[in-house]
Amino acid sequence: MATKSQLDTTPLPLKTVITIDGTEYSIDASPIPYLASFVDFESKARPDATTLVHGPIPLFPVALKGVESGYRHCFRGIPADISQYHILCETYQFLGVDVLDGQGLDEISANLKAGKPNYELEYASYEEIRGDKSKARNAAFKLLYLMLLGEFRDEKRDAAKVFNAVLFVVSHSATFKRGTRTSVQLAYEDRFVITEKQAAMLNKWADKSNKENSHMEDDSTTEEEDSTGFSSDGYDYDWDLD
Repeated sequence: MATKSQLDTTPLPLKTVITIDGTEYSIDASPIPYLASFVDFESKARPDATTLVHGPIPLFPVALKGVESGYRHCFRGIPADISQYHILCETYQFLGVDVLDGQGLDEISANLKAGKPNYELEYASYEEIRGDKSKARNAAFKLLYLMLLGEFRDEKRDAAKVFNAVLFVVSHSATFKRGTRTSVQLAYEDRFVITEKQAAMLNKWADKSNKENSHMEDDSTTEEEDSTGFSSDGYDYDWDLD
């Protein structure tokens, strides 16, 4: 009988040691096209080199964490400062990272709801199936990226759909932490002209979520450490903004 090691033929990702801005990283460059090209070029140009050295790349530690562990970690790496998120998204663009992975607004919006629990009928009673908060939080960063650097077929028409997605994030504090909610709202306000009605809706939910979760929220917590907290997660929104 074949052993487990014999059956598992999946190759481990090859990692390259690169010093970037004075800090040494062991990186699998394959999901980062710019670095993959850099490693390939340097290995051919200097085959005897023992180390690869690259200059500063803005917010590279945060960008790398997002690639390796999920984009939700970007919200933990920088404050709710829209200028910092512009820099981070531009760094991803420079590195050639496909943050959206081919996803459009509709798919991102659907994934935002992955954090909500589902219920299945089991032996005459309903059993709760825990939602995937990691997937939802990764989608929140993709939404932010789409707003800052993405293109829309019809900016006026899509603005309402984007607002509904943003409102979903802001109003679901059991899934999205304060830094995420604030940053996503700031990205919307940066990209679109916000109406008084929209601002009132967002600020209402932001104030309510912040007050009721101020004693338990921490953007550094892991999914396993999450507490339930205030939640409007039983409701979906599709506001008529006309």
